[in-house]
Amino acid sequence: MGKREEVRQRTFAEILETAGRMAEAEGWQAVTIRRIAAEIGYSAPVIYQHFPSKDAVLHTLLERGNGELTQRMRAAVTGEPASRGPHLAAAAYLEFARSRPGLYQLMSGAPGTDVDASTRRTAAADVIAFTRQLIRAWAAETAADLPGVEDACDLLWSTLHGLASIGLIEDIGFDRARRLADQAVTALLGYWLAPPANPQDRPQSTEGEK
Repeated sequence: MGKREEVRQRTFAEILETAGRMAEAEGWQAVTIRRIAAEIGYSAPVIYQHFPSKDAVLHTLLERGNGELTQRMRAAVTGEPASRGPHLAAAAYLEFARSRPGLYQLMSGAPGTDVDASTRRTAAADVIAFTRQLIRAWAAETAADLPGVEDACDLLWSTLHGLASIGLIEDIGFDRARRLADQAVTALLGYWLAPPANPQDRPQSTEGEK
């Protein structure tokens, strides 16, 4: 690697680190190209050589955040029984939100992030794909008859998002959120394992995937 490329990569990483640090301290609305430049001692045009806009900075952080979350969830279940996968992945999800609150708020569309829902979901493609894989593995090991993997994935994901959000509330906190997550995942898995006695009472999958 040449010296110029090394400098370019170092500056690129410094911009992202600075934006994330500013967001943790003051919220995403405080992050601007000019403030990033001032913080690291460059002029704004230097920042624009790497990122054409604040949106580009946020989108890069969004992709990296989802990549880190996927890695954490995957590491949590590696070598463990598939029957424990949803519980272990849920704990990893909440620990990510606790340890990376600013980044998690960007990923969940907190005020001031200005990233639309479609963009956030696209960036979360690997997280969603891994969650589907996790649920399929759990269903195969437990012989659960899911109404649809897509529905189950969205239900688990939305439950964890809600619990992570209340975990960020100071007078609730993540200790309680983790306890609630364990209960919620247990309840969901129990429902999927014990479908209603009358099949007509069971929700119908809309994605045609069993």
